[in-house]
Amino acid sequence: MFSQDLLVTQRKDSINCDVGVLDEKGFYPFIFMMDGKRMEGLIHKDSVLLVRKKLFRSLYSNRLRPWYPLLEIGIDAGVAHQLGAFRQDPDLTSGSGFQARTGYYIGADITYFVSKRIGYGVKYNYRSLLGGDLSYNYLGPLVHIRFWSPKRKNNLFFMASVGYGWMEQKDAPVQVGLTRPRITMSAKAVSGDISVGGNLRLSKAVSLRVKLSGIVGFPSFKRVKDIQKYVQASDEPLELGSYCDNMNSINLSVGFTFHK
Repeated sequence: MFSQDLLVTQRKDSINCDVGVLDEKGFYPFIFMMDGKRMEGLIHKDSVLLVRKKLFRSLYSNRLRPWYPLLEIGIDAGVAHQLGAFRQDPDLTSGSGFQARTGYYIGADITYFVSKRIGYGVKYNYRSLLGGDLSYNYLGPLVHIRFWSPKRKNNLFFMASVGYGWMEQKDAPVQVGLTRPRITMSAKAVSGDISVGGNLRLSKAVSLRVKLSGIVGFPSFKRVKDIQKYVQASDEPLELGSYCDNMNSINLSVGFTFHK
């Protein structure tokens, strides 16, 4: 029971309870604990001096609820730019132009805070380039650190994560003998993600988020879908070039943070 209400009567009696919605007859229903048991009651509005919502941590605790949010869920989207080795076609070098290296980014994270600054959680992000032919995914645990403004409304944040990254490239032309078939390949790697940004509070439950993040990952091997048919077509090894060589990118995104 996640209730943090304080009810004070006209006689100055007080109780830590879960206060419900005023009914048509003018009574407040409330739930409280007595000798370890969950009890229910009613009190008329004329007998109530004040009700302070969400003042305590729970129905089972007299500890005051902290002023900072304990739970945050962030969702953002923006632009991703690929770094390092990158290739569209065997005839091109690793530098394929700014436009080819740029795509879109979607990120999400959830954090539970153990103090006003430090929290732990999980994050996920997805990137897509070349019209969806090249895609990246990342999932991993995170450490989330907040730096609050003097009025404790807005904050800057830093996130660090080490997790699992996987990528796929579709419709990649390779040289097999005298032919140039289109293949699909994938790669996986332990990756790292570092993010910095800020939250501008819009309401008690929602903030506007701006985030700059960087991802690093170097796959140790590549996997080609249906590779046997290419091996049968030619004894020569596939010229994979710089396909799926790394997962490195820098990303700029905006979104919302939902907190409680």
